[in-house]
Amino acid sequence: MKYIVPVLILSVILIAGCANYGSSVKTPLSDKNSGTEPYVESLTNETQAPYQGKEIHEENKNTNYEQIQKPLSTFRNAPELPSDYEKQQLPDCAGKLFTSYPIDLSKATEIIPLGNLAPPGHTFPTEHSYTHITAGGETTETIPLYAPGDVKLLLIAFSHGMTQDPVDYTLYFALCKDIVAYYNHVKEISPEIQAMIDKNSCKFQGESKTTRCNIEVFEPLKAGSTVGKVGRLQGNYDFGLIDLRTTLAFANPSRYGARSLHIQCPYNYYDSSMKSSFFKLIKRTDADKCGKTAQDVPGTLKGNWFYGNARADMGTDWDKYLAFVQDNKDSTISVISIGGVFADASKVEFKPASSGLVNREFSQVTPDGNIYCYESSTQTSSKIVVQMTSGIEIKIEKQNGSCSNSNVFTSNYKIYNR
Repeated sequence: MKYIVPVLILSVILIAGCANYGSSVKTPLSDKNSGTEPYVESLTNETQAPYQGKEIHEENKNTNYEQIQKPLSTFRNAPELPSDYEKQQLPDCAGKLFTSYPIDLSKATEIIPLGNLAPPGHTFPTEHSYTHITAGGETTETIPLYAPGDVKLLLIAFSHGMTQDPVDYTLYFALCKDIVAYYNHVKEISPEIQAMIDKNSCKFQGESKTTRCNIEVFEPLKAGSTVGKVGRLQGNYDFGLIDLRTTLAFANPSRYGARSLHIQCPYNYYDSSMKSSFFKLIKRTDADKCGKTAQDVPGTLKGNWFYGNARADMGTDWDKYLAFVQDNKDSTISVISIGGVFADASKVEFKPASSGLVNREFSQVTPDGNIYCYESSTQTSSKIVVQMTSGIEIKIEKQNGSCSNSNVFTSNYKIYNR
């Protein structure tokens, strides 16, 4: 099946694994805080899949065909997720854990938990963690990257010239039927994976192996085997995980794609000893040690908001995102993350108040008729005024001055929705 907008799909796949890092970025993808069997005929043509129903003979031509079990679909709902036919070839997920570290952890300086904010590329809380090896921009050296378990490689996505390094790869792999993890900002790949690229074609029309490309495969990787290298000028790589058995509680799930509803912390899929080794590198100290992506509280201001018909799985909609969430490193800090539209891409950070109309805790703001005002704890030259007009709609505007002045809307306000 050919997709109409291949470039957008690829950007989502790559963006899912990267984050902005302020003015140091080259593009929204070039952040420093970021963040099997190849498809052959039997996997691309449903008519070649094993037929599980009754064999139809001439004498059975009057059989009720609805009672005959259909072949399993070989179609992937998303390029990085296994088809029903591929799932049949994967193990059940009960008791399945990763068994190998992605890198030599002695080389890591810090792990950034889920939920990083770096608008516009990551206006919504980021869906993956970042492992920092260097501060970034310091060296072109790399270190080996390993398969975290016995997995099936599902997708190789890569793009040239999108970050400060020559090429970036994203590798998606299935641990079992419903658990898919990924590495992003892989700077070099193993000869084995390069061979898969060489013998397969890019999935989407208009793609090229010299610019950007998605290649679907279904190849085994052994735990601890080298899959590539990470580091270079970026200095970090992303590690994310999708568990299709779980569903996150977004206020409007229809705005999200096949993966965002199922994001989990990858380190929770190791045994307790290995998990502890990862968590020692995370500075966050509260119960949500690994961070959170979905922070929506329906009927309140807290969580993600959209301008117009924007979708969370469309890379071109970044500037239409708006989030009222907690900081991913320090949950006592509230953040308004702005992608654009009514203000330049930016963040407003402060300690929330439990009463009043200024810097009020987001989950306590409801459609009560009040106009609430927010300003940064470090500067008061501008402010954000917002009002919930219903449980799923807000008015918002950026204005000059501080919240101590009169807080009323002008004709410049914008409307956002869940």
